[in-house]
Amino acid sequence: MTAPKTAPARPAWWRQLGTWRRARFAAAGAGAVAAAAAVGSVNGMIIDGGAPWWSLAVLAAGAVLTGLVLGSYVRAPIGAEATLCDTRWPLIGLTGLVLATSTGPDTLATHLFTGAAPWVLAGMIQPAFAILSLGLLGWALRERLALERWAMAPPDDGNPAGACATCRPLFPTRSAP
Repeated sequence: MTAPKTAPARPAWWRQLGTWRRARFAAAGAGAVAAAAAVGSVNGMIIDGGAPWWSLAVLAAGAVLTGLVLGSYVRAPIGAEATLCDTRWPLIGLTGLVLATSTGPDTLATHLFTGAAPWVLAGMIQPAFAILSLGLLGWALRERLALERWAMAPPDDGNPAGACATCRPLFPTRSAP
């Protein structure tokens, strides 16, 4: 007699995504489409074409991660509201995606790395930017989800779960007059 097979335990962030409501997934989907369109148009992938296969895969993965980060801003629990500080890492990650997926001779990457040979730019510099930007976007998503878990956990020392005291809210609420 064999023991029944059990599914491997899912990571906490994956289980947390399962608790999201439709509004968050809708925002994540819209954000992913907007990120893909913005990065694809800024770096010339839409007009020029001819992007290597890995560039399209990086763009797709980066767009999904960006969408999930944006979805985490929608209806966040109290204590995990989005702040202006939360936007810096996804914006840096998106900038890295633009550099990583640039195609053609008149792109930002070719102007920044003017002295680099084309094979060095496309074979070494851009893949490094791709790895770094995807890592940064993944880290930003992980931090947002960890902040939500922390904000929803019961306080351990009698203090309410706090939020960043030095950052301004991304979506400020108006106080009653």
